[in-house]
Amino acid sequence: MRLQLLAVAREAKRDPLANVADDYLTRARGLAPPLGLKGPDSRFIAPSKGSDPSAEAERLRAVVPERAVLLDERGAMMTSDEIAQLIAKQRDQGIKDLAFCIGGADGFHPDFRQKVKSSGGSLLAFGRTVWPHALCRVMLAEQIYRALAILAGHPYHRGS
Repeated sequence: MRLQLLAVAREAKRDPLANVADDYLTRARGLAPPLGLKGPDSRFIAPSKGSDPSAEAERLRAVVPERAVLLDERGAMMTSDEIAQLIAKQRDQGIKDLAFCIGGADGFHPDFRQKVKSSGGSLLAFGRTVWPHALCRVMLAEQIYRALAILAGHPYHRGS
């Protein structure tokens, strides 16, 4: 199963947080193959001028693979172990692609959110607060790495 991190944002040219996110994704790529996974790949989706979630939803529909997990404050708050199990379950069900998506400034269009949920996708929240995009990308990249470390039995995760 191929993992992706999709973000509705412009790629910052000189963003130290982007380097941190990329480091976690590189680490995750090292753990992925023995787990039957590819990636995670990362891609930026250009936001709409004037922040139009409907237009952004159309762009996302064109690139979101078979299954998606949307970062959304309305989503379930999951432990790292639960995120690992979510990935493993999708892989074990034969899902070919799983994308973790960060929405634009105004979040995801409600119709897109509903389509993802009705097609077996999930909503994931990092609490009920709204985070800056760059921090959100770092946190998501770290959680993907942590989830793969859990699945691989790697000592990085020291949770309960």
